[in-house]
Amino acid sequence: MANTATVVYNSAAPGYDVRVNGTAVTTRTSSAEANLIRDRLNLIFSDTNRDLDFITPTYANGSYAVCCPLVRKNAGQTTYFASGGSHPEKLYESTNWSDSGIAATQSAILTIPSGATAPWYDALAIANLIRKSISLNFNDANGKSSCQQLVVPANKKATVASVISASAQLEYYGEQCQGSTSAASVACPHTGISVQKIQNPYTFNGEVFHPQGLTAAMTSTNNWNTTYKDKFVKVTNLANTSKSIVVRVTDKAPANKGIELSFRAFQELGASNGVGKVKIELMAT
Repeated sequence: MANTATVVYNSAAPGYDVRVNGTAVTTRTSSAEANLIRDRLNLIFSDTNRDLDFITPTYANGSYAVCCPLVRKNAGQTTYFASGGSHPEKLYESTNWSDSGIAATQSAILTIPSGATAPWYDALAIANLIRKSISLNFNDANGKSSCQQLVVPANKKATVASVISASAQLEYYGEQCQGSTSAASVACPHTGISVQKIQNPYTFNGEVFHPQGLTAAMTSTNNWNTTYKDKFVKVTNLANTSKSIVVRVTDKAPANKGIELSFRAFQELGASNGVGKVKIELMAT
């Protein structure tokens, strides 16, 4: 395998380091937990068709986490873009979390331990450590031969600095049906609506768009897309205020569109097809 995960006891921590190609990416007090993360990573690494650029922070089973969705090359799949191009992978993969024990279907990597102060930041930091340590199996959807570091916002605190909007329009993108055909739009059976193709595979800040990641596009109205670019924001479902999630702003949404969440973040808000309004808050620096 081009990439290898190991577990090494670190007496200084003390704890068990999970290392990827020799670099520590996370440390756990339980050897069993560290070994599980190692084994999950090695399963994913053994799939030479896996697009490792999709190692990303996510949310699963009530916790912030890190996963590698089942985006695979050489699987006879194509994603079509509104710009007229295409890419030989299914980039908008719906699978979020599986612990299958099978290389071609393994997606779970790790869960951020309960009690973490800012678990969305921890998930991003660990994902970046893994991304920095690996070799890609092939170029990413943006043509890069090395795994790009995801932008880390400066506002890392777990407290809210200000309210951006008490009631903003919510939409989403990265639905699994988007780009599945060359047609202008396609019906998605599990949502019951038709969706249009996404413009291209990358975002306003230059990253490849990861639908299972925790990101958002902000509207160009009032310059939200530039003011809050590469910031952490907290989004709360006003129809069910127990549901909120912290995401990074990486992309630009059209005028008067409020905020568009990655599909995974949208799902975790308890949103169905047409959740209406959300509260958006800026996290503190």
